Amino acid sequence: MADRSSAPSHRFCALIPAYNLSHSISEVVRQTREHLSEILVVDDGSHDDTARVARESGAKVLRIAKNQGKGWALRSGFKHLLQNPWEGIITLDGDLQHDPVEIPNLIEEHDKSESQIVIGSRMGETEKMPWIRYWTNRIGVSCISWAVGQPLTDTQSGFRLYAREVLETIPLWTTRYDTETEILLKAGLLGMQITCIPIKTIYHEDEEISSSFRPFPDTFLICMVFLKSLFWRRGWYLRDFEI
Repeated sequence: MADRSSAPSHRFCALIPAYNLSHSISEVVRQTREHLSEILVVDDGSHDDTARVARESGAKVLRIAKNQGKGWALRSGFKHLLQNPWEGIITLDGDLQHDPVEIPNLIEEHDKSESQIVIGSRMGETEKMPWIRYWTNRIGVSCISWAVGQPLTDTQSGFRLYAREVLETIPLWTTRYDTETEILLKAGLLGMQITCIPIKTIYHEDEEISSSFRPFPDTFLICMVFLKSLFWRRGWYLRDFEI
C-alpha cells in the first residue's frame, strides 16, 4: 500500500465530473486535495451550487452551460488538463462513491506495473452493489475483457488513472457513460496495458447521493460501443476510430 503521509502528488491531477452534487462535492474535493495538488471539477450543467461549492473548496472549475453527459464532461476536462505537463489524470466521481484515500494506490500500481490505465475495481465486495449494477457490470466485464484481450474485473468503475499517452493517443466520440468503455476498448486495440486493483465498494441508499447512471439507456449505449468495436477488431475504422 502507498504511503499516505507523503505530500500531495504533483505528477498527477484529479478530474471530477459533477452534476447537481453541491451536497457532496466539497467533501470529495477536500479529501482529494490531501493526495493531489490540482483538482478540476467539470460542472456538467448543474442547476444547483455545485460550481460555487467546488471552487470554494479549493478546486478549479470548468462549467458546461447545459448538461451533456458524463463522457462529455470527461472529454472537456481531459482537453483542459492536457494543456499542462501532467504525467496523467486520475478520475473519480463527486458523489462520495469513491474514497480519495485510495488515490495513492492507483499511482503505486501505475509505477509498479507501468500500466497505462489503472482501474479501481469494486468487484471484491459485490454484495454491496445494487443488483442491476452488479449484473450489467458482470456482463460488461466478460465482453470487454474479451475485446481488449486482457482480464479485467471492473469495466464500469469511474475511479481510474489514465497515463497521459492514453488521452493524447485515443480520439473519443461518445458523450455519456459509454465514454469510459470506449477508452478501454480503444486502449486494448492499441495494446495498452490495463490493470485493475481492489477498492472499497461504496453505495448510498439516500436518493440524494445516488448515482446518475441510468441502468437501461446507459447500458444500451455501452453495448453499442462494444458492438462497434467488433468492426474495429476486423480492421474497419482502425485508422481514426470513427464510430
